[in-house]
Amino acid sequence: MNIVKISQKKLNNPEKLLKGRASVSFSDINGLLIRIFRRKKFIRIIYIHRCTWNRKRIEIHLKVTTLSDARKICEKRTDAIRNGRHPDYSGIQQTQLTFNDAIEAYKTKKSNSWSARTLNEFNNIISLHVVPRIGTVSLELINVNYVKEKILDNLFNDKKYNTLKKVISYLKSIMQHICNLHNDQGFDDLHRLSKVYDFPRGHHFKTMLDRGTVDEIRDSIQEIFKKISVLKCRTIMPKIALEINFYLLLRVSELVNIRIQDLDFEKHLLHVPKTKTISEEDGGFYVPLSEHVELLFKHALSKRTAPATNVYVFESKTDSGHASERTIIDLFYQSKLPMTIHGIRAMGRTWLGLKGVKFEFAEACLSHKVGNQTVQAYLRTDFIEERRVHMAEWSDFVQECIGSNSVISAT
Repeated sequence: MNIVKISQKKLNNPEKLLKGRASVSFSDINGLLIRIFRRKKFIRIIYIHRCTWNRKRIEIHLKVTTLSDARKICEKRTDAIRNGRHPDYSGIQQTQLTFNDAIEAYKTKKSNSWSARTLNEFNNIISLHVVPRIGTVSLELINVNYVKEKILDNLFNDKKYNTLKKVISYLKSIMQHICNLHNDQGFDDLHRLSKVYDFPRGHHFKTMLDRGTVDEIRDSIQEIFKKISVLKCRTIMPKIALEINFYLLLRVSELVNIRIQDLDFEKHLLHVPKTKTISEEDGGFYVPLSEHVELLFKHALSKRTAPATNVYVFESKTDSGHASERTIIDLFYQSKLPMTIHGIRAMGRTWLGLKGVKFEFAEACLSHKVGNQTVQAYLRTDFIEERRVHMAEWSDFVQECIGSNSVISAT
């Protein structure tokens, strides 16, 4: 932390303040903190007001662009705090508080950091399940048993486990926030809610397969792409990425991080630098490419609009440079299919097993490690040539299933 006399003139030349470092912070008067940090394409400056309230450190990001505006806001906030009023929670400085007051105070705190998607989800869940039941109830009456009886038991009996978990998480956060603001003035922070219910253990992915036959896999792929082909997208890139994922059986995080330099069309290989099971130090993971997959990649490269400095196949204008995993997952879920996107890998692995592919080869196709540490220490091959044969067979099968619903066929 640097405590120096800062000025707007110095901030106009942030490169000189950074001195080659990735980030630097400066402390100013009235709790103002100035943070300068380097991004890939630009340097960002943010202003933060820091204060202590009920023995808790609070940091608020200020939506200003100049030093003078930040200093004015920090001066007003500091004066309010010295007079016993916190500027962010002025509407909740009363003795008889209701749960609606607590919700508004919590939203005020999170408004600067939440995305529009998260805020919308919070509003939907709270307005539907919480406000009608305990919104007007005094906070002094809120406790674990009261919340359990009024809200949670109904959700648990209806087997809405995901909604129940979200409601519990939001309720805990809201009450914990109020306890921090009011220095634990008799409010129950509901931290015991997580231990109230014993949720049934679920699968870590779902597929459309019942018996797991080849015909069932064929019908599932056909139904998936029949629905995806009619969905509207702002760009065609998510559809290309999703179709490629069916052929390569990658995880979504590995798919969006594919760089142009990782594609070798001469050797018909894709190099994935790092997977969930194989580190970059181990050399990464090589995936054989079929002719149709290469056509899909070339089609994706022809649709790129990002500058030459962007190295990712599925580009984005965000700081990361690559498309978000959420973009591809949301496209898949728009089809309203009874499966998760990770179920694609399960379908591929089931098909390989039904075709009699050797266990080690089939697991290697999904970049899974086989055996214990001793086996892995002695087994030094990735079965690339064997995988090339089996992945080509899987590619022909998928191409036959997709048919005219392919992105290339559509264009």
